[in-house]
Amino acid sequence: MYRLVAAAIFLFAGAFSFGQTPGNPRALKSLGNLVLPATNSGCPVGFSVSRQAIGQAMSASDAKQAGPAQGLHLTLNHHSSTPDIESIEVTVYASSLKLRALPLDASLPETISKTFSLERQTGSASLSEADVWMHQVGSVRWADLISITYTDGTTWHPTENLKCRAVPSNFLLVGSR
Repeated sequence: MYRLVAAAIFLFAGAFSFGQTPGNPRALKSLGNLVLPATNSGCPVGFSVSRQAIGQAMSASDAKQAGPAQGLHLTLNHHSSTPDIESIEVTVYASSLKLRALPLDASLPETISKTFSLERQTGSASLSEADVWMHQVGSVRWADLISITYTDGTTWHPTENLKCRAVPSNFLLVGSR
């Protein structure tokens, strides 16, 4: 009996460990019907995002509340060999607030997007960081850098194969930036 139990454990352990090991690195991009966004392999700058949250006291008498909001802190690190960044256009994607259950038909959850145009502050040499906020969304999922305008007047746009995308971590530091 002991040998049968030990053999079953090894059989199941082997099956589970084999199922956890991707044979192809691209297999992590699509897990069944869950499609994960690509990395920022086409960025001419370092582009990263982190989640933002604020503590907010709300009154029950305030009828015109903006609703739940989520923010992203965008960080841009340009190389010293490139001109400074004048402005960017970024699109942020989030899940909707609609009540939903795990779909049996394997359809993807509804995604909401909003595009922001951001410019460098007066007196600063380059745009290096900015904050964006979305209201009435479930969870911010990723941000795509759509265009960069440099101080010398040149612009950058992504190509079909090279996207500039950043995915925030699920960690949210409270009381720090």
